[in-house]
Amino acid sequence: MLSILLLITWGIFSQKAPNKATFEVYGINIDTLAQMVHKHPRYFEHLKKLWIEKSHSMPQDELMLLYYGSAFMKNYHPKKEDEAVEQIAKIMAEMEFAKAINEGKKLLDVYPLNARLYMLMGYAYKKIGEKQKSKHYYQLYADILRIPLYSGSGKNFDSAFVVRNISDEYLILNQKDLELVMQEMRYHNELPFDVMRIKPKSKDNKRMQELPKEKLYFNVYLPYFIGQGKNYKSLQEDARRKYKLPKE
Repeated sequence: MLSILLLITWGIFSQKAPNKATFEVYGINIDTLAQMVHKHPRYFEHLKKLWIEKSHSMPQDELMLLYYGSAFMKNYHPKKEDEAVEQIAKIMAEMEFAKAINEGKKLLDVYPLNARLYMLMGYAYKKIGEKQKSKHYYQLYADILRIPLYSGSGKNFDSAFVVRNISDEYLILNQKDLELVMQEMRYHNELPFDVMRIKPKSKDNKRMQELPKEKLYFNVYLPYFIGQGKNYKSLQEDARRKYKLPKE
């Protein structure tokens, strides 16, 4: 709770002209959070160390600050992070669970906030019969995923789930027992969103007669704008070059 009060106090004394491409998560302006990380990097490094060494004793408010604040710390490369964790999934697909655990342990200090990594570790330990370790990693997975899962309702742009990497989108779908039918990138107030048409999970593979109307919205500002060093205008230029579109 002290962390939240500190952050709110900082926000009051560091207000600046509003930026169109900005938003709030858990009532905190993302620009204010970025300023906090840049001005007090040692505090956020302390939170990171605390999570790695004493994860179960870390309050949820501090984990929330770390989850989103980590996007403004050094070595935030969400695409590289997801690719590294995908390699663990591929090892597990070959039923080499002990190897997956050994390789996964190497990534834990590098990517300590990747929810999918903890989920995979939990499953791997389950497959080799180590129930206590499996339970431990599944709990860490739940602790991390709870942050983006409760960051919004996902029903529209204003209440979109705010994620720090793309893999968390699919974990949230899985948590809600939903399947992705179609996905598109949309922009709202110069912010990037993944908009997903979804349906309840089903065991059959019946062909759909029409697209479902239900959608979920994910704010992907952190992995796209911060993680890739992009902004609204640069992404528009990338799209024009890719599809050879004329300039407006």
